[in-house]
Amino acid sequence: MSKLMLACCKLYISESRNRAALESIERAAKLFPEAAIINKFEDETYNRVGYTLVSKLAPKPSGNSCHLRSAVFAMVKAAFETIDLELHSGSHPRLGVVDHICFHPLALASLDQMAEIAKSSAADIGSSLQVPTFLYGAANEDGRTLDTIRRELGYFKPNSSGTQWIGGPKPEFLPLKPDEGPAQVTQEKGVVVIGATRWVDNYNVPIFSTDIAVVRRIAKQVSGRGGGLPSVQAMALAHGEDVTEVACNLLEPSKVGGDRVQQEVERLAREENIAVGKGYFTDLSQEEIVDRYLKHSLCPTKENGFWTQVSLGYTLVNIIELLSPWPLHHPESPDNHRSSIYDKKKTIDQYVLLCCKLFISESRNRAALDAIEQAARFNPETVIVNKFEDRAYNRVRYTLVSYVVQDTMGSAIYSPLQQAVLAMVEVAFGAINLELHTGTHPRLGVVDDILFHPLAQASLDEAAWLAKSVAADIANQFQVPVFLYAAAHPTGKALDTIRRELGFYRPNSMGNQWAGWTIPDMLLEKPDEGPSEVSPARGITMIGARPWVALYNVPILSTDVSAARRIARMVSARGGGLPTVQTLGLVHGEDSTEIACMLLEPNQIGADRVQNQVEMLATEEGVEVEKGYFTDFSPEMIIEKYMNLTSAQRD
Repeated sequence: MSKLMLACCKLYISESRNRAALESIERAAKLFPEAAIINKFEDETYNRVGYTLVSKLAPKPSGNSCHLRSAVFAMVKAAFETIDLELHSGSHPRLGVVDHICFHPLALASLDQMAEIAKSSAADIGSSLQVPTFLYGAANEDGRTLDTIRRELGYFKPNSSGTQWIGGPKPEFLPLKPDEGPAQVTQEKGVVVIGATRWVDNYNVPIFSTDIAVVRRIAKQVSGRGGGLPSVQAMALAHGEDVTEVACNLLEPSKVGGDRVQQEVERLAREENIAVGKGYFTDLSQEEIVDRYLKHSLCPTKENGFWTQVSLGYTLVNIIELLSPWPLHHPESPDNHRSSIYDKKKTIDQYVLLCCKLFISESRNRAALDAIEQAARFNPETVIVNKFEDRAYNRVRYTLVSYVVQDTMGSAIYSPLQQAVLAMVEVAFGAINLELHTGTHPRLGVVDDILFHPLAQASLDEAAWLAKSVAADIANQFQVPVFLYAAAHPTGKALDTIRRELGFYRPNSMGNQWAGWTIPDMLLEKPDEGPSEVSPARGITMIGARPWVALYNVPILSTDVSAARRIARMVSARGGGLPTVQTLGLVHGEDSTEIACMLLEPNQIGADRVQNQVEMLATEEGVEVEKGYFTDFSPEMIIEKYMNLTSAQRD
């Protein structure tokens, strides 16, 4: 699932003080919901706004079917209708109402694709709106650079007070022939510069001085043109009454980034004896933009902000379409590809799926469980494939499955599981109080354990990535201590080791019950995420990632918990029994106990072997044993159920 092609457009408009104009421009974009406004950056001092839009690309997009091109044109048209450059003033240079449009490839999109969109957009604006348009970067046949065009058109020269740009362009005829549109320019609209390049970061550093000449010296020395940092372009701009900024374009941010620029500006400012503030990016990183687009388009949210206003409501088949080389039912798509999309047996090996086992300390409070499950249903891209409740243990386990989206390098960048799990966790913390909880199964928290497994083509690294992401979210949002284990932990620390250190296995009531919270509120062991102080109402959460683990319980028809514990110990690897098997002897109801087993390598030591061992040891103890049971499906059954459920959603 790595064939994601996205186009990004940064659209810069010379206005940020006219609210009605901006609202009109944004309404125009909403007519094209497939192109999402992912970010908006306004600066009233510069009187300038930047919109970041993203849209999916077809493998062979035609000019007329590009949603991004259509959305950009609609916004440009609205800008020209509502903004008059003759009435504009600000401390940032500009050449037109729509000053600059740049297209960047994201994910697996190519620069050539961006160049085609840029050239088509330039033709639209030049022809339909009769505005002179200049092309740069990959969109220009000679690869002409943006700063070269701007320099020839006088972009960098303020026309008022030495620091301000006011009104429209003075010459009626341009000194440079535009690539599209008329050679004659109107003062109301100005000109547009459109390009296609690899990713560019914009980073501004505030300098606490109004001496523009000094800051211009710093900007020049920072820039590649002035002999400073390679691939950095810099301007000094007045920014408010007592601040000047060094505004930088980082043309190769992976080589020279914001930190390097910050250090260089600070060094040069010290030589000038002036103070420097911490710089800031004017847009999200490309990784954040992709992540936000995917979260918004693949998993609609209810948050405020532009990027949430386009709810595409994708199902599993839409995801396959989004990430496959051909849209479903595309006329050029091979027939066997179309049919294989719907053939579970043929396509299952293509899926990158993650499974989450979410253990919550409650099974008797029906209202709480209903609320938790309702939270999961808000995210249709995550499926609850199984639920196991045990009223004696007062514990429930949900098994959830969803897909993973990867970037161009094959690294995981998004899974709907993350938001679904967080939504369920939030409800659990709100509905359950650990201080009021009792049961015969050990637990350390309301959300006691979250375990991620890779399925199909997913890797353990992807499961660990999601485990760590969820751990950080839970710790930050709910202020709950989180301990990582197995592949999610830096040293692979085992779950049972952490639990033993925290007193998980010691009943605190009647020798076989866990009731309330009795562990000290200040933890001796430092959690991997979150505070060291524990809320007795919420407790602690364990989060891990590992290959598949089977859970198998064997009922013992005896209330002698000591005998059950002896059997459990002799079955376990820790007690010298079966390798890769962990066990607990637990009271289970009024007249039985159970050997609760975790089979860490079920393909090597399976349930039959465990059952035989328990029966042999129980005979020696003089107690009877029933046939054991799994508390969850096998990985194969979970995948099959996931496919069936998502197929039913699609139908």
